[in-house]
Amino acid sequence: MKKLFFMLPVLMLPFLSFAQQNQIPTIEVDGASEIEVMPDEATIQISLRELGMKVSDVTNALNKKTKAIQDAIKKTGVADYDFVVDNYYVNINRIYTKGSSKDSGYVASQNVKVRVKNIDKDLVKVLESISSKDFDLSYNMNFGISEAQRKVHQEKLLELALEDARRKADVIAKTMGIKNIRIFKVNYSSGVSFQPYEPRMETMMMKSADARVEPSFSPEAQKLSDRVSVSFAFLHES
Repeated sequence: MKKLFFMLPVLMLPFLSFAQQNQIPTIEVDGASEIEVMPDEATIQISLRELGMKVSDVTNALNKKTKAIQDAIKKTGVADYDFVVDNYYVNINRIYTKGSSKDSGYVASQNVKVRVKNIDKDLVKVLESISSKDFDLSYNMNFGISEAQRKVHQEKLLELALEDARRKADVIAKTMGIKNIRIFKVNYSSGVSFQPYEPRMETMMMKSADARVEPSFSPEAQKLSDRVSVSFAFLHES
């Protein structure tokens, strides 16, 4: 019994320490930040589709279309871009009519992504090269902020969010008559967010070269935001 008696106070020490920490009065606030940044890149999403009676026919035709687009962009002389091909599908072309289905050859589809990194100088050239193709295709485009540009603003966003948290805590402390607040805990997970601007575009077949009008763009500034949670501890006045 004596042995058990002396062990209990030792076992209770961690629980007492935990209880004391939970009794520390705190002010908990969320700091937020937001800045506007002009887009510095554009991403063009191209959808290709081909129908045929043989798998070899549709895949070969699809590969030719992809290569034709890539070659057309290369001819523009634009160097600073990424060309990515993904989501390659080949399926049976199943047609449904009046509750029944019929297989009619195969359908192949593919997505091509072109990321243009100099929108002022190269974007129109790339779009014109894509639109010049004499086969059916559809595409959409969105302006965005590059990863490198977001990293440049990430530190500033965090500073502004922390300043906002401190400002809110000071207002609360002053209003509630609390003095000498100190930072107790900071919770932060890198979560810089933004909403891309997406003007949709589709190719159009023109009757003559004179009828074509060069596209023009005026992208809006996009908002980058961040958030951090901060706890400020204080002592009760005796």
